[in-house]
Amino acid sequence: MRIAFLVTHLLGTGHLARIAQIADAFAIAGHEALVLSGGMPAPLAAPKIARLQQIPAIRSDASFTTLINKTGDVAGEATFAARISTIRQAMQDYKPDIFVTELFPFGRRKLADEFEAGIKDSPGALILCSIRDILQLPRKTGRKEEAEERLARFYDGILFHGDPALTGLDASWPLPEGLRFLVRETGYIGAPSFNAGLNKDGRGEIVVAAGGGAVGATMFAAAIEAAKTLPDVKWRLLVGADHEELGNPLANVLVERVRPDFRALLSRCRVGVLQCGYNTAMDVIATGARAIFCPFEGDGETEQLQRARSMAERYGTGVIRERDLSGEALVQAVQLTLTGEKPDYSALSLDGAARSVRIVEAMQKERG
Repeated sequence: MRIAFLVTHLLGTGHLARIAQIADAFAIAGHEALVLSGGMPAPLAAPKIARLQQIPAIRSDASFTTLINKTGDVAGEATFAARISTIRQAMQDYKPDIFVTELFPFGRRKLADEFEAGIKDSPGALILCSIRDILQLPRKTGRKEEAEERLARFYDGILFHGDPALTGLDASWPLPEGLRFLVRETGYIGAPSFNAGLNKDGRGEIVVAAGGGAVGATMFAAAIEAAKTLPDVKWRLLVGADHEELGNPLANVLVERVRPDFRALLSRCRVGVLQCGYNTAMDVIATGARAIFCPFEGDGETEQLQRARSMAERYGTGVIRERDLSGEALVQAVQLTLTGEKPDYSALSLDGAARSVRIVEAMQKERG
C-alpha cells in the first residue's frame, strides 16, 4: 500500500512533526510512505523512516496574513505554480493508494489549489484529511460551509487525532449530521516513550520553553522576573534563534538553545512553563510533568487556549492567559502548581499513529 501525505507548516513545525510520526508508523507497518512538505525545511520534525520530498517552501508571518518564500520575499504566482507542478509530478510518479491532506480543507484555504491538485492527480486513491484535536473556526461568513462542501465532494474520511474524553471535534468544529460519518478517531499522536538518559539536566528545575516572536519574549521576560523572586530555584530557558540575546542574566537562570532531549528535561523538572501547542501537550502527557501553560493567542487564535483549559479542567495544570503573563503571575502559578497533586495523565493514550495505520488499512480493505 502506498500512502502520500501533503503538509505545509507555516509558523511552527508541529504540523510536520505530527504527520512525520504517522508516516513513519505506516513505514514501520510495511507500507510505502511519502511526505510532501511545503513548509521551511525542519530536520528535527521530519520523518525518520518515511520518504520526505520538499516542495518549494513557504512560511507565514506571525499574523498568518502574508506568505513568504525561501528568499524572504512575498510568495507570488511563480512560487505557487512551482509548488503545484512539484505536487502534481510527485503524485503522477508515486501513484498513491491513499492521499492524505493535513489540516485542509479545515484550514490552509489559501493553498486550496495545490491540495486539490494533489487530490485530482491521485485518481482512484482513498482521500483522507488529517486533523489535530482542536481546530480554528473561520471568522468570515461562508468559510465553514465552503470547507464542508469540499469534504463532501472529495473526501472518504477524516482522521481526528484527539480523544473526546479530553476534547472532542464538536468542541471546536461541529460538523453537520451528514458529514459526521467521515470522522475516524485515532487518539493522540505522540511517542509514548523516550530516552531519559543519565543526564541530570532539568532535575528540580523550572524549564521554560516557547516559540519565537513576541509571545516567547514575554514568557522569557516573565520567567526572568519570577526567578528574582525564587532565587533558590534553577530556571532553564530553552530559546530559539529569536531570543539568543538573553544570555544568562541571573545566577539561577540558564539560557540555552532548544534541545532534542526536551522530553527528558520535562520528565525531570519541577515545573514546565510552556505554550500549549499539540505536540507540547503530548510531551507533557508522555513525561507526566507538572505544567503551567501560557497559550499562544495571537491574531484571535483560540486553539492553544482551548487545549490549555481542557488540560486544566481535567488535570489541574496551570494556565496564564497571554494578557496576564508577568513575573508575579508566574510566581503565583508555580507555587500553586507545586502545592497540588501531580497530574496523572495515564488515561490518555498516545498511540494514535499506530491506530491511524490500522484504521486506514481497514478502510482500504473495505473498498476491496
